[in-house]
Amino acid sequence: MRAMETSAIERAVQLAGGQTELARMLGVTQGMVWQWANGRRQVAAERVLAIEAATGVSRHDLRPDIYPFHERKPLRREAS
Repeated sequence: MRAMETSAIERAVQLAGGQTELARMLGVTQGMVWQWANGRRQVAAERVLAIEAATGVSRHDLRPDIYPFHERKPLRREAS
């Protein structure tokens, strides 16, 4: 049996130092973070960018439904 992957919100919780600390950073209750981490609710759309800024966990990983992944294409240099 494979080990379960850590979800994006669980990684954010770990990086923040726990649910209480992440909640403090975001201005929400620890109970709300618990609901996100335990799949009771999706991470609130209005909190995604703050979580990304506080922890470095990407917005795409947190909410791919509203922040789809777009690969960056290398810039082409114009011919001189």
